[in-house]
Amino acid sequence: MSIQICSCQGLNSNCKKCFGSGYVNTPSMEKSSNQKEKKSVEKGNLKSIYALPSNFDSLDKTELINSTTEIIAFLDLRSKKQMQILNSVPFSTNTFRRDFKEKFTALKELEQEKILLREKLTAVEKELVNQKISGNFKFKHFLSDKDIDVDSNRQLKDLIREYKRLKI
Repeated sequence: MSIQICSCQGLNSNCKKCFGSGYVNTPSMEKSSNQKEKKSVEKGNLKSIYALPSNFDSLDKTELINSTTEIIAFLDLRSKKQMQILNSVPFSTNTFRRDFKEKFTALKELEQEKILLREKLTAVEKELVNQKISGNFKFKHFLSDKDIDVDSNRQLKDLIREYKRLKI
């Protein structure tokens, strides 16, 4: 995103483009090929995790444990991205929802992916319990096991505060 000066130069408080601020967000068209490749590779890996076999009975202990650690790693990665996005939003302004709409949609998408990953994780953990395999799996990120309501400003601010307290 880049910011440009609006044609009204902030003189029209009823301007539809800048809403009277004088500045307009314009999407930048340049995206490096590396970013595109990373995104497609990452989504490919995520789809392969979503496509876990339906019959867990055929999987042995190591395959189940490996799939569990992969799912936890993906959850931690999504949680880390969510926290990076949350830290980049200035909640002190009055118009942060409007100005950073794409960040909030990205937060919502990441939360949906985390919900799907948690569902797969519970399915794998149930099979681990059925096969009487114990595993002490821990999340490495603060947000991995939390459900986030992206529409609640209070919850988002509280999460940021809690995370900062943990880091200190």
